[in-house]
Amino acid sequence: MKKKIMMIIILIIVIVGAVSLGNYFINRYTAEKKIDSYIEDYGISKEDISDENYPLFGSLNSPPGFVKVIYTKDDGDNFYIFEYDKDNDKVDVFGNVRGNEVPIDDEFFKELKHQPSDKVLP
Repeated sequence: MKKKIMMIIILIIVIVGAVSLGNYFINRYTAEKKIDSYIEDYGISKEDISDENYPLFGSLNSPPGFVKVIYTKDDGDNFYIFEYDKDNDKVDVFGNVRGNEVPIDDEFFKELKHQPSDKVLP
């Protein structure tokens, strides 16, 4: 009897874990598609991208949602941060300029080579 109960509990834990992990990867896939679409609308072509970082799991101190970091050939040490917020179904862009993370409306953001197109501006 105890073995049956233990097997049922383990089975429930495995099912809940599988559903949670599946849901995470579905949300991640959706976020990546939205971010990639936003990057295309932003005006950064695939040829301009030298590297991109889309971590599998965010760190504990990162905001909820999914983040993709884009490094371009023209920007040196500066890079772009695209963040998808599932609750608002919205992508926000930030720039890392000279080590400072700045929003799109900041004066430092203008130092980045690739400026947003009219498609993404509010």
